Amino acid sequence: MPKLTSKELTIQSKLLNWYKKNKRILPWRKLDKKKLPNSYYVLVSEFMLQQTTVNTVISRFKDFIKKWPNLKKLSMINENQILQFWSGLGYYARAKNLLNSAKIISLKFNNIVPDNYNDLIDLPGVGDYTAKAILGIGYNKSVMPVDANIKRMLARLYGLNQSINLINKKITSLSKYYASKKQSSNLIQAFMDYGSIICVPRNPKCGICIIARECIANQKKITNIIPKKIKSKKTKMKKYTRAYVIINGSEEILIRRRASKGMLPSMLEVPNDKWVAEKKLLVKDSSISLFQKKFTKCKPIIYSFSHFDLAIDIYFTKERKRKIKNHDWILLNNIAEIGMPTIMKKIVAVAKLN
Repeated sequence: MPKLTSKELTIQSKLLNWYKKNKRILPWRKLDKKKLPNSYYVLVSEFMLQQTTVNTVISRFKDFIKKWPNLKKLSMINENQILQFWSGLGYYARAKNLLNSAKIISLKFNNIVPDNYNDLIDLPGVGDYTAKAILGIGYNKSVMPVDANIKRMLARLYGLNQSINLINKKITSLSKYYASKKQSSNLIQAFMDYGSIICVPRNPKCGICIIARECIANQKKITNIIPKKIKSKKTKMKKYTRAYVIINGSEEILIRRRASKGMLPSMLEVPNDKWVAEKKLLVKDSSISLFQKKFTKCKPIIYSFSHFDLAIDIYFTKERKRKIKNHDWILLNNIAEIGMPTIMKKIVAVAKLN
């Protein structure tokens, strides 16, 4: 660990004192007998918080823990169960990775989340940040995981007025000054909360900041331009598909399960054409040829994923019920409960208006 200067010691002390009075009350921070957050809770919350906001995760985390209160119970479920629960959270690979990690931990570590970096980093979906978050928050190990909040705070504190990709190594090096030997769990969470409440991305609250005197960006009046972001010159890709909403006389809708790899892995969907980069390349899904009645074209929608937009032409028909390989019929009223991804729920909602 590098030798600390008065600056680092002051920042640590002030943030820890601030955290005692101002910490966010979050369900995954409930303390155990060792006065540390439950490592299982930390594991689950870190997977949920990847690409998802804290406010969105809070209620879903509570529901998750009610269903699977410990790692052993989570490890005993199947993929479809966790995917059904994960509906609406997006980035469904996270759910599969969390379940696979739980099964490995159950088998190899007797249902106890490992407190060793090398064991954690080998788990599916666990990278350097998640491993250090579990070690630091759940086990009070002397590490400092660097999330967006911590990265932004360090860039401002040390006046790193360059784009993020140019200062990543410097920030990693600086983060080692804040790997607390005794209060790692609290200090990590103090950084996270301070970055979410005070040292926010836009219009940081420098006027009430308790560490403003230690902040080079504040001294130079450049907090609003740190950290610099690279302006993307790429145009977001667009893809195309056609979706088919088919309902029978019993008010049941035809659904199937997506492939286990690729977008929305193993999730339930209505029949739709393969997603393509050009509309002229669309090929009608093979299951649609089994239906003779004319489809009504509904209002098209565009659904945005992180790296592309999907333009969807939606078609609706009412048909008699028939058995179709790899497809099932479920009650239309049960759509909200079966774990469909948001995109499919929106497609069904549009079709129901016809």
